[in-house]
Amino acid sequence: MPVARKDETINIRIDAHRRQIIARAADVSGKSLTAFMTDAAYQSAQRELLDQRFVGVDAAVFDAVESLLSEPAQANDRLVELFRSTNEWID
Repeated sequence: MPVARKDETINIRIDAHRRQIIARAADVSGKSLTAFMTDAAYQSAQRELLDQRFVGVDAAVFDAVESLLSEPAQANDRLVELFRSTNEWID
């Protein structure tokens, strides 16, 4: 995969404490301060944009979903079993 040319600059002002924390995190992750901050800002921007995404559906689909959501909840035995489990999940 070709590497994108980095020819843009962003200048920010930050207090010493925050810079120190960010620099420590960058060091722990094995990234340069620039790479760490760029990755963090990019991931945050993606989450923000996805949170703002509008999903449009026609009236029939909306009414069907609204009808399903207004029905009383029903227990799902397999889901109840999963919630009761004490397994530790690893990402």
